[in-house]
Amino acid sequence: MNKHMKNILLAGIMLLLFSACGTLQPASTPMEVPELIATVIEIPTNVPTEEATPENFSNYIGLNYPPFPANLAMDFSMLIQDANDYSLSLVLDSANKMLWLSKMSHTDSNGNVYWEVKDVLGLSNLETGLILSPDGCFLDSQPDHEILAAGKNGIILFAWRANTTLNLFEVIPTNGIECHSDKGVFLD
Repeated sequence: MNKHMKNILLAGIMLLLFSACGTLQPASTPMEVPELIATVIEIPTNVPTEEATPENFSNYIGLNYPPFPANLAMDFSMLIQDANDYSLSLVLDSANKMLWLSKMSHTDSNGNVYWEVKDVLGLSNLETGLILSPDGCFLDSQPDHEILAAGKNGIILFAWRANTTLNLFEVIPTNGIECHSDKGVFLD
């Protein structure tokens, strides 16, 4: 094989490599929590149902806090965009992970905010290695601030709506959902 043919072959291989892998860019500084960018490319068969949520989570519904119960730890909490009187909180006890949908109940004279738990989503039964994306999700290319999703390897496996009208979490299909979040949380 002559040199000209080798150069053409090498250029073709490089073109195929770049088209398969994307563009070359310098590595970014690693972040503590990776951004979850995922779209549905397959339909999961193991979608959690209402039966997957243990009965003992219902005893938190109606709980007013602070103070936070001593046996629990809050991993993160955030306001739901465009619903400033609602929040999502990832709460842990010794054996369980749960997401609380809470509504602001009142503020005191010092400006301290108090919350009431409206619904609880159990996350302990989900497979390991998932990243929860609590915001930044789109449904059919439209932003939807009530949608949260969990995925792995760029695939959304589970999706829920934090329905602030009905004060509950709803399991929703993952079709048409895409998430771009800088607030991804590992569920390990």
